[in-house]
Amino acid sequence: MPFLSLVTHSFKAGRRANSFSSPPAAWNPSTDITAAIWFDASDTGSYTLSGSNVTAVTDKAGNATVTVNGTPMISNTLDSKAVFSFSGSGEDFTTNEVAQASSGNHWAIGVMQWNTRNDSQDSFWSTENNSGSIFNKRDYAISAGASNFDGELDLDGLSSNRISTTIGNLQEFDSGIAQNTWVILGVIFNKTGNQIAVRVDGDNAFTPVNDYDNSLDTDMDLRIMRNRANERMSGRMAEFFTVADVPGTGGTDITDFEKAEGYLAHKWGLTGNLPVSHPYKSSAPTG
Repeated sequence: MPFLSLVTHSFKAGRRANSFSSPPAAWNPSTDITAAIWFDASDTGSYTLSGSNVTAVTDKAGNATVTVNGTPMISNTLDSKAVFSFSGSGEDFTTNEVAQASSGNHWAIGVMQWNTRNDSQDSFWSTENNSGSIFNKRDYAISAGASNFDGELDLDGLSSNRISTTIGNLQEFDSGIAQNTWVILGVIFNKTGNQIAVRVDGDNAFTPVNDYDNSLDTDMDLRIMRNRANERMSGRMAEFFTVADVPGTGGTDITDFEKAEGYLAHKWGLTGNLPVSHPYKSSAPTG
């Protein structure tokens, strides 16, 4: 082959090679949302152990001081990754008051499991404004509900100060959550889109309520495996984070929330939990 042809061929090959861009990065809470609070049992650098007992936990979002009550444990039980385990005997993670968006926009999602239910108000997590009185506080909990674990969204706020007039103080789930079963569980308070929703494994736990009257309190404590009456629940948590923003691009869009569901499903080996119609059933979301 003549020298000029060799040069031309090499140049064109180089142009073709350089035309390929790097694949998009995987979606991650550290880069694609602004988390208000973030716990991740798979990140062993974010907590301290004494044997298998958890003695300290760091909020990976860098916003909250976390108190470890009792002796939660770490175990290696989900997709070969560590998870936090709570016995229900005085064990929980509690944060100090963390500022939420004054807009009232808030969503939270985690990979959770309940083991033993003792009370209808046992909660995967709860929030509470300790500086407010019962007459003006507006906070919430994701709780057991009646029977075994029917599930319900509990809301504080008296009749003159409702978070949602339609919901009142509680909204039951359409279907319960099975014992000793990992679920991807989340809640959406979308003031911008005037909507409140709870999702379990990529499906609505009840028909989203288009009635969000009074915003959640801007400063709330967060309690993992502990309800607002300070009672603890036996269960496990793999990962959990909250966001003080809309769950998508605006209105009732939940694009970011769906990406969070996909991220958790693929990371923790729970893609089988998602419905076939979920946008990230087959592949993990990108940023």
